[in-house]
Amino acid sequence: MDELTQKRLGQPLTREAGLDKEHESFLTLLTGRLDAATLDPMKPETLFNHTVYDALPEEEREATDLTALNLMGVIRQIKTIWTQNHQASFQLQNLVDTVFQMKSKFEQKHGDVFII
Repeated sequence: MDELTQKRLGQPLTREAGLDKEHESFLTLLTGRLDAATLDPMKPETLFNHTVYDALPEEEREATDLTALNLMGVIRQIKTIWTQNHQASFQLQNLVDTVFQMKSKFEQKHGDVFII
């Protein structure tokens, strides 16, 4: 590895850990639902907005089920990290963004199928 690359890789990250306003609101909504037990990370069906979900064709419900499983895996990680320290670390920031992006992209195509 050349010296310039090695020097660049050895520099600390310049941005601080933290969430932007949109992601902070999303985390507040998510943790609120987890704390109120309206969202159970071990039960993917608690993630559904049943008014929309129940009206979907079978094929789209299957895609929603699979996406819910993936979302819940990440939500379990968020819950664990948030419960431990209530800090917006880089890891938490990345996980919140992952859930936010997955949910947003899926709902663009299938409608408002999730309660978060």
